[in-house]
Amino acid sequence: MTKIYVDADACPVKAEVEKTATRHKISVFVVSNGGIRPSQNPIVTT
Repeated sequence: MTKIYVDADACPVKAEVEKTATRHKISVFVVSNGGIRPSQNPIVTT
């Protein structure tokens, strides 16, 4: 199973990754050192 890990501190295309992953039903894990606003999308794990 394909999974995508995103460095939320340095990735300027988080929204595009989430949109594409949702379209293809791929799990996304968002990792950050600082606080981030969690996504309401169930496919995205923070």
